[in-house]
Formats: sequence, C-alpha cells, structure tokens
Amino acid sequence: MKKILCMALTAVLALGIISMSGCGKEEEPATTEATTTTTQPTTTTEATTEKVTYKTLYNSKLDTLIDEKGSVNGGRLIDMDADGTPEMIVFYGSAPDITAEIFTVKDGQAVSISEKTVSGLRFFVSDASYEVWINESISPTAMVLFDSEDEWQQEVIYAITVSGGSASTEELKADAEGELDFPDYDSCKCTINGETVSGSDYEVERDRLSTGSDIIDPTASDLDSLRSALSE
Repeated sequence: MKKILCMALTAVLALGIISMSGCGKEEEPATTEATTTTTQPTTTTEATTEKVTYKTLYNSKLDTLIDEKGSVNGGRLIDMDADGTPEMIVFYGSAPDITAEIFTVKDGQAVSISEKTVSGLRFFVSDASYEVWINESISPTAMVLFDSEDEWQQEVIYAITVSGGSASTEELKADAEGELDFPDYDSCKCTINGETVSGSDYEVERDRLSTGSDIIDPTASDLDSLRSALSE
C-alpha cells in the first residue's frame, strides 16, 4: 500500500511539473513588416520673363556695338524729340574718325537713325581738344559735331536733331581764303545747308547752337556713366 501511494505521489508531482512548464511558455509576437514610404520633394520652377523697356533694348544694342567695334567710348540718354522715350547717343572711335550714332526705339527694337563720322577739329582750336555740344535748351534738342579739314582755315558744323523718330542734319560751313589771325566770319565764305549767308547770320545760328549747350569729349572713356543711366 505504501508503495502504491508513493507511485501516485510521484505521478502527481510529474503532472505538476509539466503543467508549470506549459504555463511559463510565452507566445512569440507576430512579425509585422515595416513599410517605408519615401516622399519625393516637389520642385516648382517659375519661368521669369524680363520686362522689355528702352533700357533693356539699349543695353542689348550697346553690347552688340562693343562686340562689333571692339570698344565704345561712352554716350548719353537724351529725349531729343521730347516724346517721352530717350534716344541713346553713343560715341566710338578716335580722331580723326570719331563716330556719333543715335538710337531710338521703333516697333520694340533699338534702331539707328543717325551715324556720323567726323574729324572732331574745331575752328581755331588745335586737335588736342575735341568737343560735342548737346543743347537741350533749344527746341528741338541738337547734337553738334565738328568736322573741319583744317582748323585754321575752315569750320564745318553738323547740328543733328530728331523729330518723329527720324534724324535731320543742319550743316554750317565757313571757308577762309587763307589762315586768319582770328575767327572772322565776315572774311569767310559762309553757308548754311549749302546756301550762302552773311558772316553775321552765320554767327547768329552758331551762337544759337552753342548757348546753353552741354560740352562732351567724345573720345573720353565714359562708358560706365551710360551703363549706370541704363540701369537706374
């Protein structure tokens, strides 16, 4: 009997151990596959269109001139015909081949309306000094160029004006028979646009062009000033 009881107790203990072993076992968690979503950055490109103005047109024309001529001395922005849009005057070259060119805006383009190459020589003035007169005090505004072959015996003046987008040129010429001691126009053969005039009438028109004018050296390097005016 005792033997039977021991065997029964051993069986009960064995069942308890098995039960405890089953209760302590934990289920492994289910594996969840992580999903990674990559968001690509969105880039928005805005097309920028430069506004076309007389300044952008003249800047482009100036670049073209520099490429063609090699260099440009300088110039001015002046509303020569008072229409609200300035003309661009450009100087390039050196004596005796100084060129003054005038550009205006037509049909959305910068176009040349006057191109004049002159010696720069003035009556009774040595070739050490060159001048262009721009007179805004008269109407229409005039650009005055000098083109004498011999500054001691001759004066040739071109007065260029702009009207309605077109340029016109007035020519003043005084020829002396020989070298004078001083610029005496009564001793010269004087003409205005090819018509003979008296020395006094010649001086009146010459004074009209000169009085109140701004004096520019067309050979001086002043391109920065023009660039600055075109960027303002």
